[in-house]
Amino acid sequence: MRKLILLLLTILLISCNASILMTNGEVTKPGNSSSKDNSSNSPVFSGEAPRTINATKSYYTNKIVIRWSSVEGADYYTLERCEHLTPEFDEDAVTFKEIEESILDTFYTDETNLKVGVYYTYRVKAHTFDGNVSKASIVTTGTILSSPSNISASKGTSISTIDIEWTQMPNVESYNIYRSTLSSVSGLESEYIATVQASRESYNLAYSYQIEDGKENGKELFFAIEGVGPTGNSAKISLPRSGYTFIPGAPSSPAVPYVTKADSTDSITLKFRSQGASCKYLIKRYYPGSSEMIIFSEDFGNELSSPDADGYYTYVDTDVKENVEYTYSVIAYNDIGSSPATVVTGYLLSPVRNVTLLPKNNIAEIGYELNFDEPVGAGDSQRTEKYCYQITGYSKDGNKLFNETKNEGNVVSLFRSVDKIVTKESQLKELWYIDVKVTLGSLESKVIQSEKIPMLPEPITTISASKNRKPLDSEEANINGVYPVTIKWESSFTGERILTRNGSDGSVKKFNITGGTEFVDTTGEILVIYDYFIDTSDSFGRTLGEIKHTGDSYGAITPNKFAAVLDSVSMKPFEIQTYVPAEYKQYWKKSKIAEMVGYGNASDLSTQMKALGTAEDKDHFGGGTIKYEASMEGVGGQIYFSYNNFGENENFKLTGNYEMHVNASGTGKAGSNTGGLTVKGMYPAKISLEKISVSNKAFVGSYIFTFSYSDGEENYEVKL
Repeated sequence: MRKLILLLLTILLISCNASILMTNGEVTKPGNSSSKDNSSNSPVFSGEAPRTINATKSYYTNKIVIRWSSVEGADYYTLERCEHLTPEFDEDAVTFKEIEESILDTFYTDETNLKVGVYYTYRVKAHTFDGNVSKASIVTTGTILSSPSNISASKGTSISTIDIEWTQMPNVESYNIYRSTLSSVSGLESEYIATVQASRESYNLAYSYQIEDGKENGKELFFAIEGVGPTGNSAKISLPRSGYTFIPGAPSSPAVPYVTKADSTDSITLKFRSQGASCKYLIKRYYPGSSEMIIFSEDFGNELSSPDADGYYTYVDTDVKENVEYTYSVIAYNDIGSSPATVVTGYLLSPVRNVTLLPKNNIAEIGYELNFDEPVGAGDSQRTEKYCYQITGYSKDGNKLFNETKNEGNVVSLFRSVDKIVTKESQLKELWYIDVKVTLGSLESKVIQSEKIPMLPEPITTISASKNRKPLDSEEANINGVYPVTIKWESSFTGERILTRNGSDGSVKKFNITGGTEFVDTTGEILVIYDYFIDTSDSFGRTLGEIKHTGDSYGAITPNKFAAVLDSVSMKPFEIQTYVPAEYKQYWKKSKIAEMVGYGNASDLSTQMKALGTAEDKDHFGGGTIKYEASMEGVGGQIYFSYNNFGENENFKLTGNYEMHVNASGTGKAGSNTGGLTVKGMYPAKISLEKISVSNKAFVGSYIFTFSYSDGEENYEVKL
């Protein structure tokens, strides 16, 4: 008797573990509910903004990590960012831009175009898949760790010290200073000389280097600075700046009464006074983020024209760029040493920067707002004449709409309203793009043009997409086991389009259609139903016609993938959770059926006996049932599984039963008193067990699948 019971329990264990096919895919359903009644007990979206949000402040040199508190019932989050150059932040004076539209976690690592010295302020919103959105959270500001770039070292201003000054970087704790006799201060030739703590009282910091008398007098030395963050990590060392002390007998510093400040669009001119026939001249130049370099030296063979009647030399620098402020050091030298440097800055008349023409929805009206950053030199008190901004708007039919002038220092933005209802003809009269030009007296910068507002797309008259059709001989399934979906539409326009795909899993994917009226989507996922549409509306929701959708569309799947899905979500979710939604995996691992099957693994007889009996459960979507029943049968055993619209996925339901009968030798038969199994949902099919038998206490043979495609049926045989 004991031998019979052990045999029966072994049969039960193996039959319950007989897999059809296994895969490594995983489909998850958003949400945190582990309750059986998903619809009634799932968290209700509160609509509140995340209560806390924090961003790292100079912890890393290449990223900022943002974390926030979860919102009950939220499916995903969107993150918005703005940037500013000073710690002060006015939420009403900045423009936030969305940098990530679908974050499933409560943290995000921002590595997108981060720049040194810039403060990045973030806020987050919670969303649900059905369109609910919370208010924005409070803001948090983060920075990347960097070394200073705006550094100067004194040149001949003292006989005993070289004064190093720099602008502090955001959230840096301290600065390590290095010195070298070579222009490279990053290698073994450099020497650490001091650490200066960051200051909360001043924007700039300074350090006086005491030269070694008798060895470093008048000698050119190079200094670089390394920023240290709050966690002790260091940024890449800065570019070096040179400095030296004054030696009595060296020339006086040359007077520089004139340097170009927006007086030219292609060169910067310096005038400096001659220090006598015995002197030679050296000019150095740097700009933020660059090394200091010699651009003129008589020792290198450069020559100056003769001084003018007032004794002034002229130097013209043509190797310059727009919107860059250049710092020049003009130095005279003789056989004794170098003069103190005369340091001046210059820049070209440059165009405006970062021109945007963005849609704005106001309470009373809709339209587009022009914004731009003022060019380099804006606000320079050394210029008596101010910039003017010539702003010209053009319509889509090419006509000039307006021409306005704004002065430097004014708010550089402009709002232009548009009609809430538009026709094919009326939109030709609306704003298309804007030109911005900087003027200073009679001098003009080049024109900067905003992006052109696109014309409203021609609507489509029909759109359709295939749905679980028979795969064509020329088609192959993707890595997910899903065959392509073909989308077709009709329209008088066959040019570039954006095709949008919304998935039943909450996913959104956009495809750029370069032309034509057909597209083949090869990126489908298992158990996800899609809806395709071509959005012919603009940013304000205006459209020239109705936006049409395909409705439910999805590709067929391979027989092997079908078998894996069947195994996981319907036949054995208590054992195989590959395609069971994530929130229900633990439920099925701990279910009564899983427990009874597990008893068969026990080594002692009393525990194995607990596998005999019945257990019943329901899925979490439609309440479909699964029933397990095991009993002794003669000198062998039998096990039944019955299903009634059961599937741990809303799109896959199984009905029918199967049974195994095994004798003492471990062989036997399998069958179904319901004529096989029936699957309803995305992939309708009949499953026959006519070629299934039992050997070594497990299923052998083949399953016969009859797939009911949208365009007919097809039979497949899948071997175990």
